[in-house]
Amino acid sequence: MSNERLVIINADDFGMCHATNQAISRLLEKGVIDSTSIMVTCPWVLEAAAFVKQNPKTDVGIHLTFTSEWEHYKWGPLNSQLSTLIHEFGYFPAATETVVANANPEEIREEAIAQIEFALRMGMDLTHIDNHMGSIYHVTEILLDLCETYRLPLRFSKLSGMFLQHPRHQEMVKLAEEKGVLLLDHFEMLPFSLPAGEKASYANTKETVIRTIKALKPGLTEIVFHPSRDTKELKAITDTWQLRSFEYEVFRDKEVIRLLQKEGIRVVTWREIRDQQRSL
Repeated sequence: MSNERLVIINADDFGMCHATNQAISRLLEKGVIDSTSIMVTCPWVLEAAAFVKQNPKTDVGIHLTFTSEWEHYKWGPLNSQLSTLIHEFGYFPAATETVVANANPEEIREEAIAQIEFALRMGMDLTHIDNHMGSIYHVTEILLDLCETYRLPLRFSKLSGMFLQHPRHQEMVKLAEEKGVLLLDHFEMLPFSLPAGEKASYANTKETVIRTIKALKPGLTEIVFHPSRDTKELKAITDTWQLRSFEYEVFRDKEVIRLLQKEGIRVVTWREIRDQQRSL
């Protein structure tokens, strides 16, 4: 393996709400980040899709969604007839564990295809596949079938990161190689919660980002974060609003931007990885 350190910086949850759309759009417009993942089942997806249409070079992946985690702000499947994917009121369940325990794999496949096709019909040139809250990584064959069919790489890491805890990790890596699906070497996601007794602050978030960047290993790493603007809407949706707003501000910080250059880290895009996969 080359000793070069490559990084994709990806903003998740595009389409989730207006505050998130504003943050991600501004980061993309400023060229601070090049990659995002869209949730096509969410109420604000049309605003996100309009941005992508106006900015067709936007690097956008499909954030396959099967959970709806907030108490008072919900979304459900594009196909409402898929009964094992929803709770009593027709929304996705809040927890990944519920999907794993109850969802019929073929209904997962059908809904995933519906979400991908919806994004394509909206004119998006999808660059990769990933999954909100990791709710469907247990159906490994389905995910890799979708990647093979749509010729898209997958958010799944081979050498480090939370995906190494997947019970079928080595099998997943081997099957991806057989199907010609490209994966990450490493994966990093900024935390949603803090250690007990530690308060959210801009300084702490910035320190975490700087530490993560400096510790990047040789190979391809994706850093995932969840930026949003600090608004009344966001505060009404989630108690993680502070961390999300700090993440938005940190990736606009000139010191953080300069650090990538100082460390000799090359920023790449999912589009480059997708195009490499399609050329194999």
